[in-house]
Amino acid sequence: MSLVKILNLILCFLIIIALYNLYFGIDSKKNFSSLQSENQELSDRNSALSEENYILESDIQSRQNSDAYAEKFAREELNLIFEDEQYLSFKDNNPDEPKK
Repeated sequence: MSLVKILNLILCFLIIIALYNLYFGIDSKKNFSSLQSENQELSDRNSALSEENYILESDIQSRQNSDAYAEKFAREELNLIFEDEQYLSFKDNNPDEPKK
């Protein structure tokens, strides 16, 4: 065999290997398109979560800057009262319990 024929066979073999990897290998077009669609889906989810995060952050900022929210938090969560107020606590009665 001549050198030209051997080089042509090697070239054909390399082309066949490259085409096989392009259509059937790990880095095939099918895998690439599935990765692109997954990337688009994750990007959409990320933008939705970013928007929700922005809304929550603005809500937190508005509540932190509000005196009414601070007073409500102090009264309900910390059970604080003003100096001239009295704290009243009511016991929840269960109607099924016998009365004493």
